[in-house]
Amino acid sequence: MPDRIIPALGFSCGALATTYLVLMVMTIFFATWQTEAMNSVRLSEGQIGNLETSYYAAMDHASALSPATLGFVTPTRIAFVPSASNASAGLSFAGN
Repeated sequence: MPDRIIPALGFSCGALATTYLVLMVMTIFFATWQTEAMNSVRLSEGQIGNLETSYYAAMDHASALSPATLGFVTPTRIAFVPSASNASAGLSFAGN
């Protein structure tokens, strides 16, 4: 038994050192990945902010326009479509 303890302890130390190195590499990889993802999120937030700003500016410009200056006039006659007495008369199920 004593002749097997030293190789077993050596193997255990090697396995622990390898596991430690693998976990260190994984930690660095995931930290880098998270940093890149957060930069991407910040860039997207900036682009969304720019889109919102341009949208609100366009809405303010459209709200300030007068319909008369664009050539719109008040209607001379208003007509409504009469309602059908039986709205489902012309409807059928598909395939029938």
